[in-house]
Amino acid sequence: MKLTLKRKFIAVLALTSLLGACSLFKNERRFEPAKLADIKQSIVVNTVWQTSIGSGGSAGFAPVYADNSIFAATPDGTVVRVNAENGNIAWSTKLDTKLTSGVGVGDGLVIVTDRKAKAYALNAQTGEKVWDTELSTISTMPPIAGFGKVIVRADDFRVQAFDSKDGKLHWSFVRTNPILSLKTNSRMALINNAVIVAVPTGKLVSLNLNDGTVNWEIHSASAKGPSDIDSVTDVVGQPLVFNDGVCTSSYQGNITCYSIKNSRLTPVWFEPFSSAVGLGYDNNIIYGASIDGTVAAFSLANGQIAWSDQTLINRGLTNPVVYQNYLYVGDLDGLIHVYDTKSGSLVGRFSVGSSKDIVSPLLPTDKGVVVQNGSGTLMLIRAN
Repeated sequence: MKLTLKRKFIAVLALTSLLGACSLFKNERRFEPAKLADIKQSIVVNTVWQTSIGSGGSAGFAPVYADNSIFAATPDGTVVRVNAENGNIAWSTKLDTKLTSGVGVGDGLVIVTDRKAKAYALNAQTGEKVWDTELSTISTMPPIAGFGKVIVRADDFRVQAFDSKDGKLHWSFVRTNPILSLKTNSRMALINNAVIVAVPTGKLVSLNLNDGTVNWEIHSASAKGPSDIDSVTDVVGQPLVFNDGVCTSSYQGNITCYSIKNSRLTPVWFEPFSSAVGLGYDNNIIYGASIDGTVAAFSLANGQIAWSDQTLINRGLTNPVVYQNYLYVGDLDGLIHVYDTKSGSLVGRFSVGSSKDIVSPLLPTDKGVVVQNGSGTLMLIRAN
């Protein structure tokens, strides 16, 4: 039986409940979210603009910044293009279906997927539907588009490439399904006519966009125990891709960086760090938010830890992002926590206007940080 894990740390909680029933855990309170103490706020986080776009968010929904616009979607079928300067809605399209992921933006298209296992391509300028096509099964990973292809990774881990012009299937790539997998904010990346995508059991592959053949493959994490839950080692978040290397994070695994030369990968460093949300990056520093709520900064060159903070233990953190020397991370109570990137000190805290947890990944832009909160509000914030 295939089981998909739907919350960031549901695997940990499920394991705790199981063992707790067997009286092996006596201190289940260790999984309770940390209570927040007052902090001395040395910065002020302001809302530049906000607009209501639909019905909240989910793990498969990630806003995208392109052409001075924010593109986003919500589970109720709403897809929008918003002016990044002022939050005005350029267009809003309501599809007659329930969506499972979005958005992918590229080749003049905005791509979403639905519960009927279909992908929809909308015109990025007008919001009008261009084409739709059937998938192997539903997809809860945001699609990606570019170089004449639309790429979808379905929940059976099949990667499919469709023609951007008409939605015709070009190729399909699949690996054996694991018993358990983590349903979280994993995303793909496009570079040099290749798509980089996570596949089961802690692996990341680069596939040629022309025919789906494997350019290279890395193993970011390995199973560490005998149980099915121990075997969950999925690569999470969006891989950090550089001209000569790639860095990944994984659940029950590591942050791992590789150098790439002539399609050959050489491990540079790895650091044990279990995450469900992926990495942030700025100025040769990698930032991570772990499954237990640790926020840490690592040197890109060698993985040395610059600083680490455990103030936000078990608070269901989002991916960390950087804007103008501050690190932003969201939590399960709809709060944004702001760190000084140099010292690792918490310098600010901000409510996004909803007590629901922030599930969609934070999006850094050159204008601030975009947040899609749990109540369907899209907003741009920044610290002053």
